[in-house]
Amino acid sequence: MLSYVALIFIVFLSVKLSFQLIKHKEAFSSHGVSSAKIFLLQLSSLLYIASLVGFALPMQSLEVLSPIPVGFLILLPGIILGYRISSHMQRVGRDYAISAGRAVNNIMWLGIATGIFMAANIVIGMILADATELH
Repeated sequence: MLSYVALIFIVFLSVKLSFQLIKHKEAFSSHGVSSAKIFLLQLSSLLYIASLVGFALPMQSLEVLSPIPVGFLILLPGIILGYRISSHMQRVGRDYAISAGRAVNNIMWLGIATGIFMAANIVIGMILADATELH
């Protein structure tokens, strides 16, 4: 049940942060961040949704289609690219570039938070499964 609430939250934030990048398009282009990287970052933030959908759907009983490793791998491009662009924009030192870097930083942290949420659900699920087997 909590996975569905997190899914709605992640969908909202991914879309919102993706549109925030469009607002800072001029700052990115003036400081050497290509529009292809920004598009890739927008796409990877939307892939956070796919990662959580794969985790929230009841496919975990199928061994072949287990979404756990793939879900974590889908998060990595957004986190890595977000870190690189954010650190580049923070070093520029201009207010509008720092604001653009914060928007990218938010996408990176959303990916990290999604990964932590999925890992915590896995651990709690394993603990609960062990507790029910003991009874």
